[in-house]
Amino acid sequence: MTATLSFEWLKLSRRWMPRVLLVMLIGMLVFYFWGQGTRLEERVNMFFPRAWLATLFFSSFCAPFFWPVLGGSWAGNEYGWGTIRMILTRRPYRIQHVLAALVVLCAALVVALFCMLIVGSAAGVVIGAATGHAAITSGVLTSSFLNTTIKTFAAAWYVAVFYLVLGYAAAVVFRSAAVGIGVGIGSTLAQFVLYAVLRDMGGVWQTIAQHFPIIYTESIVQDIAARGFAAGTGLDRINPGDPSISSSVAAITIFTAVALAAALLSARIRDVTE
Repeated sequence: MTATLSFEWLKLSRRWMPRVLLVMLIGMLVFYFWGQGTRLEERVNMFFPRAWLATLFFSSFCAPFFWPVLGGSWAGNEYGWGTIRMILTRRPYRIQHVLAALVVLCAALVVALFCMLIVGSAAGVVIGAATGHAAITSGVLTSSFLNTTIKTFAAAWYVAVFYLVLGYAAAVVFRSAAVGIGVGIGSTLAQFVLYAVLRDMGGVWQTIAQHFPIIYTESIVQDIAARGFAAGTGLDRINPGDPSISSSVAAITIFTAVALAAALLSARIRDVTE
């Protein structure tokens, strides 16, 4: 397993896709801080250290549109290029190969979130200085705030993992990077449309819509981070209709497990020579 993990990490260090995605995310993050920094009512949440929470909130918003690209391209390209055959000639177990790839990619998500936090911190300090405020907002950096930040980081990472695994699983099942990316991003867009339709229909249809994955992935980070944002701002609000944090964790775990099981089963039984 160590050799397989090392191989996956080597691929991560050599491929440009993860770096391009991270640069795009950081670029969008800077524009997000710039835009919010011009809004008087939300500017206070951009100051450091609340900038950490704003960064994690933004990362969870972008997760459905970025991380399926990484997961789908990572698995799908091996089938498209035929390199999966070469990998399997080295005799790693197929399940081991899939798990090693996902472990490395999940670790890469941690690194990506830390990089975004560094940039978000710098942006928060710049906005504070540019608007005549202190570099660090006094009275915010407490043990309670740090606890909220750690929980928000874990939730943002967990949401990112779900969308990564979703794209990866779709790519393995259909043996195509394009399909993996399309399913990962397209399913999210489809949920937004279906949610609006089913919600208006009411009854059992509305109940079904309330259990879409996007409902849980959107609410969990917001509900945790809201405790650390400034009172009276838009980001500190918790929608009473949102599922509880524990329900969101359970639901995301189930959705991730289903996608992972599909990837493992497909990798185990499909003939890669077809």
